[in-house]
Amino acid sequence: MKLLHTSDWHLGAKLGRHDRTPDHLEALRGLLEVAEGEAPDLILHTGDLFDSSRPPHQTLKLGVTALGRLARIAPTVVIAGNHDSPRLLEVIDDLAAAADPRRLWLVTTPEVLSFPGRPELPVSVACVPFIPPGAIADFASGDPSRFEGDYADGIQALNRGLLEEAHQDAGPGGIVLYAAHLHLQGARPGKSERRITVGEDYAAHVEGLHRASYCAFGHIHDPQLLPGGTAQGRYAGSLIALDFGERERTKQAVLVTIADDVRVETRDLPAGRPLTEFAGTLADLQGRAEGGGLDGCILKARVISDDPILDLADRLAGWSPDCAVFELINTIARQPVKPIDPDSEGDEEPQLDELFREWRGTAARGIKAPDDDVCALFAQALGGVGQEAGPDFGLTPLLSETQEVLDRLAASPNPGGP
Repeated sequence: MKLLHTSDWHLGAKLGRHDRTPDHLEALRGLLEVAEGEAPDLILHTGDLFDSSRPPHQTLKLGVTALGRLARIAPTVVIAGNHDSPRLLEVIDDLAAAADPRRLWLVTTPEVLSFPGRPELPVSVACVPFIPPGAIADFASGDPSRFEGDYADGIQALNRGLLEEAHQDAGPGGIVLYAAHLHLQGARPGKSERRITVGEDYAAHVEGLHRASYCAFGHIHDPQLLPGGTAQGRYAGSLIALDFGERERTKQAVLVTIADDVRVETRDLPAGRPLTEFAGTLADLQGRAEGGGLDGCILKARVISDDPILDLADRLAGWSPDCAVFELINTIARQPVKPIDPDSEGDEEPQLDELFREWRGTAARGIKAPDDDVCALFAQALGGVGQEAGPDFGLTPLLSETQEVLDRLAASPNPGGP
């Protein structure tokens, strides 16, 4: 059989203010070309279909359309990643279940899926979507209250049960695959994952995964072999470079052929707009950008000059009007630096009432100028800090007048009269 493995599309992602949809479209076209040319028997997407749990309408439409295109080529399985909303994927899965024959599955809880394969070769896939540490006990044991162990122990117990079930479903001559959105201990994270979900608390072990013919992993954005060398499999990596930490990584789709042995190959995918870093002088930048030299890229630049360049952004736009600027910093080489005198007491700190008056005059919304009465009340309040009887802000006379009115009303022979 032939398997196509892809992962971590992160549809809807942005880099700064720049929408990455054009880059996703180019990479998806390349992925579809690989799928059409290779004609796999099964396609596995190992999580993070979307970049957020509530993708915008156009992003949702792009994801569903792309999955529909893949499903027309081969049965397609998507497992939920840590960025995906399980509830949203369940809705899409319910709609996919209405197709006859069914070609698309979206998995949000650990389970085994079985397919007839080609030619009539049973294939079972043990699916492990992203599981947070707080939920692992629910899946690792029939009785969560009796589970003892850490996250890695729980994942190992879960894998053991799923792979056993997959082998039973596939039978003696069948193929068992494993698909997960997990961080394996020893894997090399990129620089764009959520760091909290690739730490030690989320690390699983590779032990036991050798029972699968191929292990398809998602979650780590750098394409790589599984650590340890005991299990056959790969992290497919993200579909596009999601930030500048991935700018030199070639993005890939993984093609797996399983016969008498397992052959794993990769197919490079279009990168979309290149992420370009620059550091140098204004003349260096002009040399790179003039005549549209930086058009079609997303730029992170630091320009070094002796004096401030007030029209730096305008100059860059004139040289390369179609350059998408992520960051443009002007570093001043001759900027004077005042030495620190350890013996100097420095300027006296302004008082809080002075800072309050300055704030009302410059930053407070809807206030045009300081109000002397308000500032006086603020100063009065500060003066009462730490005292048992603080300022009453003129409330005592007001309370006295109010009480006098109430007393007269109570003494009136006809309270309801005029």
